[in-house]
Amino acid sequence: MKIHRLVPSFDSRSSQARIYKAHTALGSQIRDVAMPETVYIHRNQGSPFKGALEGLNEPQFGRLGSNFSVSKRGFIAENTYEDGVNYTKVALPVYCALRKSYKGMLFVNLAHRGADTLSNYSSLEIDTRVLECAMKVGDCYWVNTMIPSHSGLDCNPFDYAQAVLPATLQHAGGVEVIDTASLCGFLSEVFRFLNPEDRALYLEIMGPAKRFNKFLKYAASTRSHHNQEHGLLLHTAETVANVLLKALATTPEERASSKPPFDLSLTLLAALLHDAAKVDEYYRLAPGVYSSNLNCELLGHEQTMLKWIAVACAVSGCYPTDRELKLEHAICAVKKQHDQSGARKRKTPESFVLHEADCASARAFDKGETSVLLAHQFARGEVA
Repeated sequence: MKIHRLVPSFDSRSSQARIYKAHTALGSQIRDVAMPETVYIHRNQGSPFKGALEGLNEPQFGRLGSNFSVSKRGFIAENTYEDGVNYTKVALPVYCALRKSYKGMLFVNLAHRGADTLSNYSSLEIDTRVLECAMKVGDCYWVNTMIPSHSGLDCNPFDYAQAVLPATLQHAGGVEVIDTASLCGFLSEVFRFLNPEDRALYLEIMGPAKRFNKFLKYAASTRSHHNQEHGLLLHTAETVANVLLKALATTPEERASSKPPFDLSLTLLAALLHDAAKVDEYYRLAPGVYSSNLNCELLGHEQTMLKWIAVACAVSGCYPTDRELKLEHAICAVKKQHDQSGARKRKTPESFVLHEADCASARAFDKGETSVLLAHQFARGEVA
């Protein structure tokens, strides 16, 4: 059986190697993460799904043979309700059982006759026995119930991103084509390298109200840079890449110092979040057609993100207060402070690095330059 939409193998100039070098340059301590690779899996007919794994970015897993595991929580890629029947296409990430690396996506079609229980949810719980039977059927498998997941995705969200994205993404007005699998692989590796507390906060912020799902689809603006479908995802990925390039550009003296010039994990988290609240600023009327709402006119995405961060920190109760303030400052600080305004001038190194990375992505788009994702091989693609 083939796992669909597999993340391709990377060469020596891989995103993992670049992230590793960036952490090394700043003196960070990271663990080695195996890169995804193309694989074929053959289920052991005599071995049912069993066992569980614990560790980084992992929900409970059902074992698939001896070498692979499938998440017991599936992402709802498609869901329709017709004549009292739920038809759902579920995407399940597949991992290497031993090395814990993301391998690809397994799609299963389920059907259930009854109430529409999934309309407000983006994920559902998967009974491994049902999954095993559904794989044997191959087409649409009927189940007695569909149980939505109320807690959202508690693993690496970018492992699930391929389920709702096309195979390729167009950038800069269709001039460049970026391979979605490699882009998701890059962001998945970035997420894995965040500190545990930063990963947990991101999930707490982006989990509610299908925010992450909207983040993958929406434009970054209505009339400015990255103003196309999936533009918010591409702009965020470029900002992240620019942060990594800044880390790689540190001098030998800075690398040898006991205190890194900036907190890489915190800056990467800020890059992932800095424009994400734009999903609450627009009405998505149709693909590529957006209209600003009252939240956009009266508040703005930066202030909205402050609210999201504050709520997430209050709910978790374990994110350090000083780190929360530095994160909020990095996202909301401005160039020049006005006495009567609530905004504050940029003061921390993280705020300066994020601002430069953000502006570099916007400038490159406006000038029609090649995306940093392609220019520095953070993702695969081609220029038309």
